[in-house]
Amino acid sequence: MQWADLESALDASPLFPVERPDGRKHLSELARVIEFRDLVRTCTRGVHVHAIPNAAKRGFKAQAQAKKEGMVAGVFDLCVTWQPRGNSRGVAWPEFKGYDASGKAGSLSQAQIDWGNAHFRMGHAVACFFSPERALEWLASHGAPVVGRIAA
Repeated sequence: MQWADLESALDASPLFPVERPDGRKHLSELARVIEFRDLVRTCTRGVHVHAIPNAAKRGFKAQAQAKKEGMVAGVFDLCVTWQPRGNSRGVAWPEFKGYDASGKAGSLSQAQIDWGNAHFRMGHAVACFFSPERALEWLASHGAPVVGRIAA
């Protein structure tokens, strides 16, 4: 046995689906989240989306309070719930990425990959998207009641 055979990567790769950047550099992450929420509102029935605020991007006082409240690094930005039917669990965790002002595509942090992998291993639906339309199709594939037409 060689020492190299014992090496393993310290940083895990995502076990869950991660969509490649779509080239629509004019759309920020926030714009994509808003578009996704609008799609959910018009193309589903009984599906709820709520944001998970990221206090790390706020001031020190907000960060301290968030830690006291149980903030965990890497938690995805959105939680989507619906009434479970059949094999559906009725919950999904999409993460969105967009482009910054310089045109650079967002990417997952290692904390997000670790959180996503842990929840994927638990059997939860987790994925990262650039496209709100692909995210809605993914929700439908996990049993969310999508009733409207998804325009790509």
